[in-house]
Amino acid sequence: MSIIFDEVITYKVISTALDLPVNQIQSLLGPRNLSNLTFRYLTTEESIKVAEDVNSTLNDLTIPKAGPNRLDTWEKGWNEILENVKSEGPNRETLTPQYFRHNIFRFNGRYIQSKSFDFEQEILDILRTIIIKKYLSSSEHIVELGCGTGVNLFLLSKILQNKKLTGCDWAKASQKLINQINITMKEKIKPVNLDLLTMKEWQNIEINSDTAILTLHALEQLGSNIEPLISTLLETKPQICVHLEPIVELYDLENEFDKIAHNYHIKRNYLIGFYSKLINLERAGRIKLIKVSRTGFGSTFQEAYTMIVWKVV
Repeated sequence: MSIIFDEVITYKVISTALDLPVNQIQSLLGPRNLSNLTFRYLTTEESIKVAEDVNSTLNDLTIPKAGPNRLDTWEKGWNEILENVKSEGPNRETLTPQYFRHNIFRFNGRYIQSKSFDFEQEILDILRTIIIKKYLSSSEHIVELGCGTGVNLFLLSKILQNKKLTGCDWAKASQKLINQINITMKEKIKPVNLDLLTMKEWQNIEINSDTAILTLHALEQLGSNIEPLISTLLETKPQICVHLEPIVELYDLENEFDKIAHNYHIKRNYLIGFYSKLINLERAGRIKLIKVSRTGFGSTFQEAYTMIVWKVV
């Protein structure tokens, strides 16, 4: 019996996920073929099997936790990407991190299977394009924190041309990747070695009222150590801060599907307290939360695509 992929990501679905009007989504994305974003919802039996596999992972005592001891892992991973980029050149495919190679996801409270293994990257491209055009276009300088392979900056430079771009990451291999992008594509992205756990070397970045801060799946590695980053941003007052991250506070612990993702998040020691801190800062009149949107999309294990946009006031 052949598998039928009878669902598709539409402009309306994207509109609902980001809590933005459909006509605005259409304007920001422009004409785009979404026909390859097909998927199907898993059957009850299949979903139970996936949940069992996830729970098995939760019971694995060897699963790595985020934190300063993981730097060597990121150096190794980005060096592997660097070798591919050197031989094949920088593009979306060669710069894509190794962990984007799956076809089972979480979406709107259910498990789904995509027809293509490029599904997540296509979704990320859409979210990235919308975020960049809507929230970063008025900024003259865009700083990505935890930029990894540089793939976001590579694509950002094509969407918003003639912007000053800076890529920060604690792995030195990341700076080598950005240099490789600069050499091959004649870009001028500034690479900075920056540890978000300590914010050491932050003084090497020029931050002013025309600077935007961007993070995509980077802050999860901070765990509960969020104070150095938030304090630094409050002090330097960038124009806007935009994040696409896993936000543990938004899970509904009365919902078993959410609870599994919450437990995985805690198991991996991912970002904790960030959103709660922002809420408290807004109540104190120190920041303004512009947009908080839980997209409902994520990997088999968790949602890493909650959008938060805020600024210091």
